[in-house]
Amino acid sequence: MGVDFRVVKSGQVVLPVFWFVYFVVPLLIVLSSFKQLWQVRGMQLRGLRYSPLSFAAVNVGLMGLITLIYVLLTEGIMALVTDFSWLRRFKLLQFHGLPALLVLFIINFLGIFLLLIIQTTIGHFNAPLGIIIPFSLCIITIYTTWKYNPLNSLMLLRVNKNNILLLLVTTLLMIIVYLITDRYSEPDY
Repeated sequence: MGVDFRVVKSGQVVLPVFWFVYFVVPLLIVLSSFKQLWQVRGMQLRGLRYSPLSFAAVNVGLMGLITLIYVLLTEGIMALVTDFSWLRRFKLLQFHGLPALLVLFIINFLGIFLLLIIQTTIGHFNAPLGIIIPFSLCIITIYTTWKYNPLNSLMLLRVNKNNILLLLVTTLLMIIVYLITDRYSEPDY
């Protein structure tokens, strides 16, 4: 569920550990693997006339696949171990039941994908910062009331239509930033 804005304003915030772990585990799975993959196979791929941009596009696809598998596995396991009677009562925005669960899936996919894109973009230049900054963004999201934070929609208590749209736009912009920085930065061999 996350932390409501009223709780943050009151100063009685408790770190939502499950929420934090759920969004941090994919970052720990990936770490700097895409940079290492380029370092190991970059010369060979350049010899086969693959451009850094095409390699970056494949990386975006792999990040999407990793995110999709992670969200499917985690939400599938959570659905299997819980009683399905809650699904009829589950409401997210104007959606009820299964459509609300689909909206939650989309929000979680976009949020994890955004965090992975941020990690990989920053990690291309500095691997430790690539993991520290997404962690920090998650923690900042918990303890702030800034309503334009795109990660706010990752907490069910803060979801609204504007946050979801902001999350989508931010994710698309970060994909473009990743492709541009990866395309024009000097590859390490």
